[in-house]
Amino acid sequence: MRLSEKTFQVLDALDRREISSQRQLADHSGISLGQVNYIIKSLLEKGLIKVDNFRKNPKKIGYVYFLTPKGIEAKSRMAVRFVIRKIKEYDEIRERITEKLMGVESPGISHAVFIGPPVVEDLVSQIIKEKNLNIVLVKSCPDQRELGGSETGGFDIVLLFDDNPEVMSDTAEIKIPGGKVVTLW
Repeated sequence: MRLSEKTFQVLDALDRREISSQRQLADHSGISLGQVNYIIKSLLEKGLIKVDNFRKNPKKIGYVYFLTPKGIEAKSRMAVRFVIRKIKEYDEIRERITEKLMGVESPGISHAVFIGPPVVEDLVSQIIKEKNLNIVLVKSCPDQRELGGSETGGFDIVLLFDDNPEVMSDTAEIKIPGGKVVTLW
């Protein structure tokens, strides 16, 4: 039985906390109320969850959703598939960045500035070290505007993680020559 990522989100939310309404579940998981209702009905039919009534207030009836053993097993299988898929995506991203960095390395290029998220900077640093590339990250910043005050003579190249045209035009506005900017993505 193949279950969707939205179904996994619902199962995970139900497994992690007591949620007493479909509206709370929708708010918690970021899925529309209609989709939550559809998914809950499907999970009930498949025997992956059960629902019990309880009374917090004598004037209202509340519900508590529980994962059945079958639901816990299905959620576990989905979690494993999710992790495997994310590891594969990470490996593909790592390979792509490695190829770009190896293509950048040349005799005239040794000092680089990295612009992008810190987690990607860590990955770039690891790749440079593992592949023994002759590139040194002399500066790192999450945003290209932080580079505005830097002297363009202090580095040979800018390694940009984002190839968004707006980011590229911002790079031009802070007077970094186009030949010094290489996108890693």
